[in-house]
Formats: sequence, C-alpha cells, structure tokens
Amino acid sequence: MSKAYVILNPAADRGQAGQRERELRETLAARGVVATVDRTLKPGHGAELAKEAVRDGIPLVVAAGGDGTIHEVAQGVVGSDAALGVLPMGSGNDYIRILGIPHDLPGAVSVLARGRTRQVDVGLSGDRYYLNSLGMGIDGQIARDYKANRWLKGELGYYLAALLEVARFRAFRVEVAADGWSHNGLQLAVSVMNGPYAGGGFVLAPGAAVDDGHLDVALTGDYPRAVRLWMLPKTRDGSYLQLARMRRERARRLTINTDRAVPVHMDGELLPHLVRELSIQVIPGGLTVLA
Repeated sequence: MSKAYVILNPAADRGQAGQRERELRETLAARGVVATVDRTLKPGHGAELAKEAVRDGIPLVVAAGGDGTIHEVAQGVVGSDAALGVLPMGSGNDYIRILGIPHDLPGAVSVLARGRTRQVDVGLSGDRYYLNSLGMGIDGQIARDYKANRWLKGELGYYLAALLEVARFRAFRVEVAADGWSHNGLQLAVSVMNGPYAGGGFVLAPGAAVDDGHLDVALTGDYPRAVRLWMLPKTRDGSYLQLARMRRERARRLTINTDRAVPVHMDGELLPHLVRELSIQVIPGGLTVLA
C-alpha cells in the first residue's frame, strides 16, 4: 500500500488539523507513501471524495482527522474493494485504539506503509454505516453538547459534557426487539457498540470485537443523579456494567422504539434530527482497514 488518496478534514481538532497539512505531506513522503492529499470543504464532502476515489479504482483511501472524519470517509468505502486507512489528526480517536494505530502521525503513517489489512464488521442504521459506536439518549446528548460548545476539547471535553448531562438528562422509556431477546424499561442510554470505546475513551462495551459478526448492546437504566455521578468514573473502565439496572446483550439485528425523540450519534457524529425509532444491523466483514 505505497500509494494512497488522503482525505484531510481541516476542521478536525477544532481546526488544528488544517494547519498540519505540510507536516502530513512531509511525514508521508519520509516514509515512502506516495499520496494525493485533498481537503474537505464542507460536511459530507469526505464521503463524496471517498466515493469518487473508489469509482476511480484507488486501492487505499485514508481519513486524516478524528472519529467523525473516519466515519464520513467510511460511507464511501464500506462494501468496496478499497481499504480504509486512518491518520489520527482529530480530537476523538476511539477507532485507532481498536485498530492498534499509534496516536502520533509518524507511527500512524508507518502503519499505512506496511499495508497490513484486516476485515472488520460495520453497523448499519437506515442508509448510514458506523464503525464503532452508536449511542441513543444521554450518549447522544453528550455528543450534542460537545459539538455545540467549542471550548470543550479532546477527551477532557467529552468528560465535562458527560458531567453536565449526569446532572440534567431525563430518562426515557425504551422497547428493544432483537434476535433472541427483548427489553422494555426506563433508560438513560442505549449503546449499540461494534467496538469497546466511545466518547474519547469511555469503555462502554469491554471486550467487544469488531470482527465477531455481532453488535454489543449496553442498556443503562435510570439512576438518581447522585448515583449517576458516582457511576460515571466506572464508564472509563467498563465496570459500570456490573451495576444493578444495567443489561448487556448481543445482536445481529435490533429495533429500538422510545417514548420521546432523543439525540443519537454514530461514531460521535450526531444524526440531524432527534429520533424515536431505529433499526440497526451488523454487516460482517463489510470493511477492509489498515491496522
């Protein structure tokens, strides 16, 4: 994989990624990766560029940015013969943890140069794919807060947004119908995970694997606000799942219905509207990645 098409999101990391284009080009060249680098110009442009690259037969399409950039570029790569590469240049980098990609740019470019590929699953809801995490309820509201407040940055920013919602988020009633199980209850969140992490390192599904043909579903019940504050640190290592009012299941397909519309994110990217119903499924081996 010595030739690559790199899609750089200059808005990633609160606009810092765009200032690092020269560093990006020099690092690619230093490690022998022949690359064309294009910038995205607007939301959704990364998916358009990726689709064009796939149509042109480019074998390696690389997302340079954070989890949101990876999510967008993947919309044009999933199901194709092209491989997806990742260069961490954003504020959210949950997916690189899963793929074993270094956080530093030289280390990540070295992964591209080696060209070691891996088949991974993806989630699908409606016409949109996600690679790692889907969060409904408080998870979605945290992503909403993070996007709306530019002073929130990096993993600390996600944690501060979580603290805010611990204090104010109102639980909602959920009905889940999956292959082999169902659930009805008052929830703070429904997290449908392909990988273990969300929100900059929260371990919502410890042990989840992106190549096992299943999605891991974590159902967070309602708790008093004081208890929510106590349990928040437990989401950093996954031990929150041992608490009462928590339930974890696996599914290949599921539908979710709620009593009110709530925010939903996919890989940290908010859906444009609040949602009351979702249908979700896993696409086993739907994406080739460099890892």
